[in-house]
Amino acid sequence: MRAFRLSLILIAALCAAPVAVAQEAKSFDAATVLVQQRQIRSDIDAGSGAYGRLPADLRREVVKRQDALFQLLEGRSYEQLDESQRAQVSDDLAWIEAAPKQSAEERVVCERVKSMGSNRVERVCRTVAQRRADRDRADKRSIDRALEQRNVCANATCGGAP
Repeated sequence: MRAFRLSLILIAALCAAPVAVAQEAKSFDAATVLVQQRQIRSDIDAGSGAYGRLPADLRREVVKRQDALFQLLEGRSYEQLDESQRAQVSDDLAWIEAAPKQSAEERVVCERVKSMGSNRVERVCRTVAQRRADRDRADKRSIDRALEQRNVCANATCGGAP
């Protein structure tokens, strides 16, 4: 019975997928994309907003990808693009959208840390992504340690001992 339900769900999902793809292609409006990209370009030129605060090399890459988008989409609709052009537009839009997030992950944060058992202070610099990974590892270790402690016998009567 469970396998039957799962197969029905799978069949329904497969039947709905082409409809979703067709709606996505129809809902893409080149004029709207161009307006959004012009707004991003004005933020870059003014040095404001998330895109204006990007490092210079990242801003240049955004501008380069926007120029390619402008060239492909100016005076055209999504339906007029061939498959490779659609893929290029999609890739460029995704990259431009991810640029501010990527920049935030690569930002270097420095802090002053005292070594254990010493009054000596060191300056430690790591990226935001490295700090997050360190924090996640520490959280995982503390959870593992807590689970191990729950399995330890706390008194003499546990574990079948008389």
